[in-house]
This record gives sequence, structure tokens and C-alpha cells, in this order.
Amino acid sequence: MKLSAFFGQISQNYTGNTNVEGSPALEQGLKNGMEAVMGKQPGQTIAGEVLTRDGSDILIAIGKNQLLQAKLEGGMSAQIGQLLTFQIKNNSGSRVVLSPLFENMGNDPNVSKALQAAGLPENSVTAAMVKAMMQEGLPINRQSLYQMNRLVNANPAANLQTLVQMQRLSLPVTPENIAQFEAYKNYQHQLGQSLSDIMDAFTQSFKEIAGSDNLQEGISFYRDVLGALLDGAKEAAVDESLKALEGQGKGEGDMAGTLPLSGKELSELARQLKQAGFPEELANAVVNNRMGGKELLNELQRLLSQGDWPDKKSLMELLDGKEFKQILKNEMGRQWLLSPEEVAEEKSVDKLYERLNNQMNRLNQALSQSARADTPLAKTVANVSNNINFMNQLNQMFTYVQIPLKMQGQNANGELFVYTNKKSLAKKDGSVSALLHLDMEHLGSVDVHVSMTNQKVATKFYLQDDSALDLIADNIEILNKRLSDRGYSMNAEFINKEEGTSVMDEILKQGKNISALAGYSFDARA
Repeated sequence: MKLSAFFGQISQNYTGNTNVEGSPALEQGLKNGMEAVMGKQPGQTIAGEVLTRDGSDILIAIGKNQLLQAKLEGGMSAQIGQLLTFQIKNNSGSRVVLSPLFENMGNDPNVSKALQAAGLPENSVTAAMVKAMMQEGLPINRQSLYQMNRLVNANPAANLQTLVQMQRLSLPVTPENIAQFEAYKNYQHQLGQSLSDIMDAFTQSFKEIAGSDNLQEGISFYRDVLGALLDGAKEAAVDESLKALEGQGKGEGDMAGTLPLSGKELSELARQLKQAGFPEELANAVVNNRMGGKELLNELQRLLSQGDWPDKKSLMELLDGKEFKQILKNEMGRQWLLSPEEVAEEKSVDKLYERLNNQMNRLNQALSQSARADTPLAKTVANVSNNINFMNQLNQMFTYVQIPLKMQGQNANGELFVYTNKKSLAKKDGSVSALLHLDMEHLGSVDVHVSMTNQKVATKFYLQDDSALDLIADNIEILNKRLSDRGYSMNAEFINKEEGTSVMDEILKQGKNISALAGYSFDARA
């Protein structure tokens, strides 16, 4: 049952206190109401009082001089003077879709009885709480209601449904987890994008600190952050060295230790290095592309730590130049993203998260010690850390992990959720099901549902674009052959989906007693 509110022309006649059609006061109130709702995120709630009703058309006051002109759907009841609470489902464009969390609950004998038995007041909030608990399958007893009521009172700004769902999933209710939970539900949770944002936030913070004749502090900030990145990447360096040695054995060693720049960019970078006081031999190694990105960053870190820079303005030009920023971004990607081939390597995802967790902790420490906790970089790093911690909390009950991917010409964000059908668990037939969700630049949103019983694999590919579906269908034999070589048989279906899928939606569909797959458990904090 939904209430759809439409903002635009004032074309309805109302009775009561607002019977002046098209009056300036009414128009201003509706404008203010629209601004209030559009300023909220999907998933948040609004509450208001029904002022007038004419058939399915109602007018709701949600604040001082804030009105909503709405249309009831599905035979929903609403009386003048009634208080209603709604969750915002969508507020894009000029159309706002609201879902009622409280609809004359006082007349529901089950709700009233439960609240009375628990000794809790009966109002729109407590009634909505009981209904949400019923919808999520939570027990409605005195202890459960008291506990949930304490959570609601302790988090008055949080979405009520979010609190109930987190309680059902046994997720710790903290401000950080609440923010992450709602971000996951609203498609704003991608770890890959947050990691990419760190580079931009680093540059922005550096400019803010180094501005206003404060170059010395900006350079110190750059040194601290660079040190945290380099010192926290020892394992990545070891893995890279081993891969380089393997590559040399295969005749691929000449590809190691180069910079991701064109010849013209290498020459410009070498010029900037010389002006900033770097040794001549280092600039020559750069212009001839005989140096890797990590080696160059280590040399810069050594110079900054010594405080040996004869020309600070030239150093600023180097650090803020597009060539050097490309090297730094490439190094971050090397440490924080996995190629599809690397994902298949044993423990590769665990090592990635161990590295990420260590580096985010070091960055947080460096930023807090230098009193720079309010910079864009600090906020972005905190968001990544909170995301990793939230994933770890999810993995206490479900098997879920995000995989930031580096692919040819683009980066992608992957999400893997492993679950089994309850009946399969009961029969212990060994079947396993998983959802792989990918957000890619060219293919868009891709969902792959995979189920496996013994050696039989069934896959369903869901894409929004017909040409993308055709592309995968035309190349599915490559995957089929690889599985066949490993003793598996595969059946594939290709389906056009109309809307995007959230992995959190799949998690929320699972029953409250779903069992975790111990064999696939994943600790994001390693």
C-alpha cells in the first residue's frame, strides 16, 4: 500500500482552513513541503497531520508552513487530524513516492494489545515500530518491545525500519553502522568508488592545507599520508616482486618497473623532478622509463622526510602536477584493486582487505595525530573504514564481500553474496547459491545468479541493456569451456531486467533464522 505525492500545479479544491485555491499561502506551503522532502534521502521518514481530505486527495502538514498535496492509493484510510508517518521510497524529479509506516494503527487490536501488555505508550511511533517488527518477523513480546523501544529512543534521527531490520540481522546499532546500512540500501555503498575518491580527496586536502602561504604544512601533510600508504603496502610489494620474478621466467620481465605515462609526460615529469631538487640520475631514469611507481614514491618520501628541498614552489608544482598524480593514483589502484585473475588466487581477497584495513588505520592515525581529522581525505578514509567494519559485521551472519576490480580500460565494483535455499539446507543436498553483482562502465549493472549442485552449474545473467545481453550470450561458450575443463556442466539463461538490484535487498529477503555458511566465512578485517 503506497501513498504517492505529486508536486506541481495546484489544481484541487480543499475545504477547511485551506479552501482558497491557488492562494499564495497555500502555494508557498506546498513549495516549502517539496523542498523539505527533496532534501531527504530515500529510506528516511517524514511525519505529518492530515489537514483536509476530498476523496483520495489529502493535504498534509509536515512542519511549519510545509504542506504535502497527496493522493491516496489502494483504499488507504486517512482521517482529518490523523498523524501519519511515511518512509520516502523515491524523490527523483517531480514525483515523490511515500510508503506509510503508520496508518491508523490505534485501531489495530494486535498493535494496541502488544503495546498495552508492554506498558508502552500508544502513538504513531510505537505503533509503527510494532508493525515494522511484525513485518520483519521479530517476536512481539514485552522484552523485544522494550529493547526495540530503547533503540528507537536512543537513535531518534534514524529511520525506524532501518533500526528494526538491523535488529533482525543482529547488526550492532551504532551511528556508523546505521549510516552504512542506509547507504547499502540506497546504492551509495560501493567500496571501489570510495577508494577512487581517496585520490581526489587527497589532492583537495593538500590544496586546502598548502594554500594561504601554508606550503610547509601542506608538504608535511603530503609526507605523512604518503608514508602511511607506502609503509602499509609491504605485503603488496612482496607479492608484486614474486609476480615480477615469475614474469621474468616467462619472458615478461621487461614489463615490470615502468611508469604509466606517455613519452611527453615522462619528459615533463623529469623536468619537474630536476626543478624540485631530485638527483639527475633519478630524472634520467624517469625520462627513459626505467623506474617503477613505488620506487619513485619511495624516493620522494625519503626527500620529504629529510626536509631537503631547495625550491618549495617547484616541489608544489611537482606534487600538484597531473603526471605525478597519475603515478600516485596508479599505485593506489595497484594496491587496492584486484584483477579478475587475481580474484581466483587463494586468499587474494583476504590479503586485499588486510592491506586495506592496515592502510586505512595508518591513514586515520596520521590524520588524527596531525589535527587534520576534518579534511576531505579524513572523511573519505573514515567512510572506507566504516564500510569495511560493516562488511565484517554482515559476515557474522551472511557471506558477503565487495571486490574492487581493475579491468582493461576501466574499474568495476563487484559484490558477492553466497546463500543457500532453506529447503536445500534442510535436505543437506550440497547445493550452494550465490549472487554476483557488478557495476561496469560499458555493460552497466550486471547480476549473475549462480546455483550449483554437485557438478552442475545453473547461471542466470540479468542485464538492463539488450546489446550487453547479446554480447554475453555470444561469448558464453568461453565460460562454458572453462567450467567443462574443470569437470562442471553449465546451463545459462539471459534475462533483461528493468531495474537495478541491490545485494542488500537479497540479504533482507532472507529469513531471520538463515544460517551462515561457515566454509565461506570472510573477515574483512583479516
